[in-house]
Amino acid sequence: MWKKTADITIRAMLLVSVTAFGVTPAGASPFPVAALPGANDTAAEALEQAQIILAQTVDHPHQPGDNGKNGPDPGHNDGRTVETGLPLSRATTQKIVLDLASIRKECGGYDEVYRIDCLRQGIDMVAASLPDKSEYREAKRILKKASSRLGRIVSTYQDKSAPKLDVPASANPRFKKRRRYVAIKREAVPEAMAKAQKVIDEAATQLLRSSENSERRYAHYQQISVAVDSTKVLLRS
Repeated sequence: MWKKTADITIRAMLLVSVTAFGVTPAGASPFPVAALPGANDTAAEALEQAQIILAQTVDHPHQPGDNGKNGPDPGHNDGRTVETGLPLSRATTQKIVLDLASIRKECGGYDEVYRIDCLRQGIDMVAASLPDKSEYREAKRILKKASSRLGRIVSTYQDKSAPKLDVPASANPRFKKRRRYVAIKREAVPEAMAKAQKVIDEAATQLLRSSENSERRYAHYQQISVAVDSTKVLLRS
């Protein structure tokens, strides 16, 4: 049951990644990258299709009457401390995925020298929206770590002579707050982008590995992993 569910989930997530974002998850076979406008226009629709495919595996991983024989009971914590607060749900997972897609869309409209800081702040806002005590706790930790690492890249390559990019609260309808983005040196863009891609790769991988022991969590965390991985389109100089 676990392998069958994982296979269904992986196919669904590849559908989201290729259709909505034009990229595949880390480690998958490469596909041509779609242009930003076209990819963004289909993101919400593709995610809704994937939610239908995943409906049974995410919130109802067992068949009626199986008594948990085909996999772990969603309510069982496998001997680990039960997390309190926000539980895993399709609505919350989709919100995280769409938040990341909106960041990808926003940052894609800026000069490449501002994109790493835009992505950094966006990922940080997504992490901040998740409570500490919840079944998304590990996702929050991984996102915060990725944001911090991107921040160090920005600090290393910052162009102090370039003006900061002031964006209005309306720049991203999902995060209505004013922000200022720091530029990196234009000549350092290729090197900085390569390092930022590595950060995103590792975050996407960590999201998958952190949920390996839970079939139900894996289905949710893989969606988040694919959405994180899709932001690498911003980091191609």
